[in-house]
Amino acid sequence: MTPPPLDVTILMLPGQVPLDLAGPVQVFTCARHHAPDLALRFIGPQESIEWLDSLTLSGITPMPDVLETDLLVVPGQYTCQISHLHQQDCVAWLSRQRHVKTIMAICSGALLLGRAGLLNGRRCTTHHRLRQTLRQLTPDALVQEDCIFIEDGPVLTSAGISTGIDTALYWVQAHLGASVALAVAREMVLYARRSGQEPQLGVRLEGRNHVSERLHRLQDDICNAISAVWTLPVMADKAAISSRQLHRLFIDHIGCTPHAWLTHLRLGEARQLLLETRHGIDTIAEQVGMETRQFRRQWTHVHGLSPSQWRRRATATHTGH
Repeated sequence: MTPPPLDVTILMLPGQVPLDLAGPVQVFTCARHHAPDLALRFIGPQESIEWLDSLTLSGITPMPDVLETDLLVVPGQYTCQISHLHQQDCVAWLSRQRHVKTIMAICSGALLLGRAGLLNGRRCTTHHRLRQTLRQLTPDALVQEDCIFIEDGPVLTSAGISTGIDTALYWVQAHLGASVALAVAREMVLYARRSGQEPQLGVRLEGRNHVSERLHRLQDDICNAISAVWTLPVMADKAAISSRQLHRLFIDHIGCTPHAWLTHLRLGEARQLLLETRHGIDTIAEQVGMETRQFRRQWTHVHGLSPSQWRRRATATHTGH
């Protein structure tokens, strides 16, 4: 299936933290290799900005009065390097935007969103050193701790620095698909980090921080047909090695058996289905390649709750009820 055309816009401001900007941009640039219709543009109050002392970034287009984009990214800034006038202009501009489908703030970018009133009543986060500042700026915001990023409605906020990469990769997975996100993660040699009950980058990206191309190809095949029958002999045949060799490869490179990795993958996929769909337990079990009784048993063993009980609790947590 061809991904839909999407538009990503980066707000360029003086004093931006290098990795807050470069990390997400690299994710979207890699994603364009697999989704050529993904457009990436840069806007800001200046045509060029000084960056990393001796470097200058140019080619920045003016901020339109009305921005229409699928994603607006606001990287973090060293606030001491932003003029008061630029802060006022950007806050006023952000508060007027009504045609941005999703806005993503990296690190201190959340402070601009807070000043613009975009975080009122929303769960959000920022760098741990700035959380109290954010609370003071936006008393109505629900500032969260101990998570790397949070999605609440059309707003994504992240803790900062490298978490901008995680957040961008999450958006890519949600809008361009898990296969594109997986390809980007592999290209950038990323290892997925998790954030508890908050949105995750996807269990498909776990167990991939190794250099065995044979295993990567097999894992790709399994992820692309997770509901298929994947016994050890079937996996070994797909990898063109013996079952014993495959078992050894998994232990050496991933740290668990093929069966344990497959079960973890399937439960992770089931987790997303429990959160994001209204499918019944039987349907979810079938979609991840497990018998219903087996799925219930494995899920309860890992989570201490039945799938239905876990879904009710997770739904209540996400909605705040």
